Amino acid sequence: MRIFQSIVLLAVLTLFACSKSEDLPAADAVLVKFENKTGADVEDLTVSRVEVGDLKKGQTSPEYYRYEELGQQYGYALVEAVGTVNGKRHFTGANCQGICGTDSAPNGTWLEPGYYKLEIIIAKGEPNAMEFKVLD
Repeated sequence: MRIFQSIVLLAVLTLFACSKSEDLPAADAVLVKFENKTGADVEDLTVSRVEVGDLKKGQTSPEYYRYEELGQQYGYALVEAVGTVNGKRHFTGANCQGICGTDSAPNGTWLEPGYYKLEIIIAKGEPNAMEFKVLD
């Protein structure tokens, strides 16, 4: 009987551990998790004045970061960012710069309050630059 109880307990724990959905309250702002897809560790990351800290290669931030406003254009989040990758300071890539509705981002839109994931990648053709792609 004890073995049966252990098997049932293990099955229940596995079911809950494998559940990918999060029970999240309604969002009253733009709430963002960052996913590091740069291929390297990112240290001391700050995104639009919010300190994210260190993200290991392939890691997703454990928490959501709050932004009252956050824009996007063509799938790229419009942010100002700085962090260290492989010992070199990296900044916001050209695809991620601008403010919605201005000459720098004329086709930009503001994200609705909700939960989002932003993928951090190294910008192609730009030295020491990161881009932030909107995944959700």
